[in-house]
Amino acid sequence: MRYPLTHRMTIATKWYDDRSRCAREYEGHFKVSRYGKIRSVRRRLARRGAPYFQQLIYRRFSKWIPKRQLRINFEREEVAAEAERDITIQLRGMQYRGREWLATPFPSKVLSYAKRKRRKRKSAKGKRAKG
Repeated sequence: MRYPLTHRMTIATKWYDDRSRCAREYEGHFKVSRYGKIRSVRRRLARRGAPYFQQLIYRRFSKWIPKRQLRINFEREEVAAEAERDITIQLRGMQYRGREWLATPFPSKVLSYAKRKRRKRKSAKGKRAKG
């Protein structure tokens, strides 16, 4: 029998902030336990995580980071007790001033593994008023 595996992914980016005159680095640690092929779960995790991370940086700093500047790394999978529906995200921001990094953790978030399917709207053509 196959067991679910815990998949871990890290997305990070770094840039120099002119306004605060310091280097900034942001990391997102994504974790999910799923059944399935490792390659397909990793691909889905990267497709869900990268846009989320880009939007988060854009909302906070009004700076769009292209996907080619994101570092996406995966850790070795481990056996999990049960599969999960949601991706757990832990975010951390770091600021380099002088000779040391100052780390600030952000509250953890939960993201759905699969995008929600939108319902099709019923067209107005089918509903005609009786008159």
